[in-house]
Amino acid sequence: MRRRNDVLVGAVILAGILLIIFGTIFLRGTVLGAEKQEIRARFRNVGSVMKGNDVKLRGVPIGRVESVELEPDGQAVLITMSIAEGVRLPEDPVVLLSAESFFGDWQAQILPRATYPQYDYLESPTADVLPGYSLPDMSQLTAVGDEIAQNLRTLSDRFEIAFTEETALNIRRVVENVQIASEQLNSMMASQKTAIEDVATNLRQTSETLGVAAATVQRTFQEVERAIGSGRLEAIIGNVEGTTANTDSLTAELLRMSGEFERVAARLDTTLATVNALASDMQQGRGTLGLLMQDSTLYLSLVEANAELQSLLEDLQRNPRKYINLRVF
Repeated sequence: MRRRNDVLVGAVILAGILLIIFGTIFLRGTVLGAEKQEIRARFRNVGSVMKGNDVKLRGVPIGRVESVELEPDGQAVLITMSIAEGVRLPEDPVVLLSAESFFGDWQAQILPRATYPQYDYLESPTADVLPGYSLPDMSQLTAVGDEIAQNLRTLSDRFEIAFTEETALNIRRVVENVQIASEQLNSMMASQKTAIEDVATNLRQTSETLGVAAATVQRTFQEVERAIGSGRLEAIIGNVEGTTANTDSLTAELLRMSGEFERVAARLDTTLATVNALASDMQQGRGTLGLLMQDSTLYLSLVEANAELQSLLEDLQRNPRKYINLRVF
């Protein structure tokens, strides 16, 4: 009986040990007999990640962290992960380390780079090591929050210094001035509404006129195209060429006549010079006409002779027998 109890106690202890072993394996996500593949990722820092943390793909555990090692130069951290054989990684994969819960557990997530392109992943010189980025842990967030709180406190102190009662009154006056300016602007817009409507009407009329002009130009272009197609344009060009030839002939004739005019003008100049010389001689008393113009005695004698000649002619008409005596034998 005693021996039987010893065997039972031993069996219970062995079962407890096996339960602890298998429970530990289960909690660590280890599957006995399952094939594994190993991947590595490179980070600037890894936060609180340690060996045994979960490796997830799209939120599903696929492996665990096997080792966390510092590179020989101390510039980066290399994490080795084992994942289930046959798991297909996404295109352009990266590894993101983040807190899994508020109790300090961390995880490594494998995801496409396009999911969080804003993060500065640490690239690797070799293609078999994935780029990685680590999100800040609670301590870092607390430090950042404390820095933000200090900045807010400083800003609040400066705001209290700058925002005095006088500043509040100035702001109030500015608001009142803005309200007055707004009312004046509304009044001005109301007064200019008619002018704006007139301008809009003129613009509409101008647009309609431009439309009519555009239609006219289009019809003109169509007429030109039809003229080109029917050969009328060639005839017009021929007429223009003929007119141009006639114009050239007329120009040549005008040039010839211009030469004749020049010769006539030269002769006229010579004649005018002669007339000027005669007039000069007459004014200076040279020649018969000059003497006649300068000596009034000769002029009076000519007048008297003309009067006597008139009297003689009149007497001859009245008494022709007195001067003409015809005898017939």
